[in-house]
Amino acid sequence: MRYDVEIDLQRYQKLREQLQYAVHELPAGILYGADGATENECAQWMQDLLEFERLCTKLEKNHAAFIEGCRWHLEHYPHYLGRKRHFVSYEQYTVERGGPLKLGL
Repeated sequence: MRYDVEIDLQRYQKLREQLQYAVHELPAGILYGADGATENECAQWMQDLLEFERLCTKLEKNHAAFIEGCRWHLEHYPHYLGRKRHFVSYEQYTVERGGPLKLGL
């Protein structure tokens, strides 16, 4: 079976752009399309993040800090959504839990 690096590079780039978009409004929240992500959409993002992480390893791209930051938010944002009446904002929630306020590559 022939390994086609171009296909992996294209998928890597697409996932990178999508994940960057999802977190570009931090510390306001996680996006899915033009709206804030739901719990189910965060789970879908997590699947994309796992694929992105696998591709980064395969393509020898070091985005460990970005991946860990995304993972933190994709795990915590659904928790926040269920309890947001207890917080002024997602930023407050993130600060109180020691999460990253901004993510970049």
